[in-house]
Amino acid sequence: MSEQSEETLPEKKEVLHKRYEWLDQFRGLIIIFLIISVITWPLTGDPTGSGDTWIGPPLLNHGFQYLNGWPPIITIIDIGQQIFMFILGFVGYIAFTSRREKKGAKAAWKHGLIRVAVLYALAFIDDGLVGGLISDGNIPWDEVLWYGTLANLAIGTFAAYFFTYLMPKNADRRMIIAVVMMIIHAGLYATGIFDYKGPLPSGEILFPFNAFNHAAIAIAATCFSQWYKLDPENPKVGFKKRILPAATISIIAFYCLDWVQPAEHHDATTSLALLAIAASGFLIAVFFSFEQLGFKVPVLSEMGRNMLFLFIFAFLFDITIGLFMDSSREFFASNPIITMLLIGVLPILIEAGIAILLAKRNWIIKI
Repeated sequence: MSEQSEETLPEKKEVLHKRYEWLDQFRGLIIIFLIISVITWPLTGDPTGSGDTWIGPPLLNHGFQYLNGWPPIITIIDIGQQIFMFILGFVGYIAFTSRREKKGAKAAWKHGLIRVAVLYALAFIDDGLVGGLISDGNIPWDEVLWYGTLANLAIGTFAAYFFTYLMPKNADRRMIIAVVMMIIHAGLYATGIFDYKGPLPSGEILFPFNAFNHAAIAIAATCFSQWYKLDPENPKVGFKKRILPAATISIIAFYCLDWVQPAEHHDATTSLALLAIAASGFLIAVFFSFEQLGFKVPVLSEMGRNMLFLFIFAFLFDITIGLFMDSSREFFASNPIITMLLIGVLPILIEAGIAILLAKRNWIIKI
């Protein structure tokens, strides 16, 4: 469904909440990183040279593609999904509370549950049908229900709505819940008796590690969102008293815990979750500061307004590039400039063009 941006709606229609330009800028940057993760994935090869030729910049592919051992290698791409979860929690708090205040709890839950249902529907299509039934002849229900990217986004989004509903006024208490969840995750993960998705030997008891910490990240994000309005007249107060201190504590906690239980992508270990929360907190501060300085990165706002739609659209590049790699890997490996232009740049330009077109028509694709 498409609809006009809130800023351009007719005056007679109530605006539920304000759009923040700096937040759209932040969302735009993250969608670019997610596009990069999608287009570099099919380029993966054997870094030792004994298998398929490796193509593309190492920093911009998942670390476990190089070494899926323990401890795993972590790159900036390995926290992209978790930062995306943070964004959904951050904006989910704004959307849920604005509807609750102006239209009631029923309307807020209706909007929230539709969002969760759509994410699950997309999970069934992408992980269940395309990635499962069509590819392997079976539907991987764990990917569809609790482990896949879209399933994790659905679970985290629901958690953000649920705890916002339970504790609408107390962000500090919600943050305590998020921290307790991450501590529980770390404790259970350390026992070694649970079924892991990562490189560790699997235990016998099933536990949804990936989904659990994604929910914790989303809940933490609702706190950052509420802290932004700690002083309704001056957002700088929230940044100084809560957002930046919380991000700083998170990065220190990540550093300490990473010595004991290293960051791991597949199971979203607590060290990885803390790194994502810290990075998200610092990035929203950066883009808020950019706005205060009157600086704006071109096209990021347009991409940020349709973030989820562009992310889903990006999977077409994953499929297309994968098909090319089957027959033309050596050509791309031998021509890095052509590869950079066709695979590294063109998909981002296409997505940016779509975003600009939607912005000109004042359309926001609601998913």
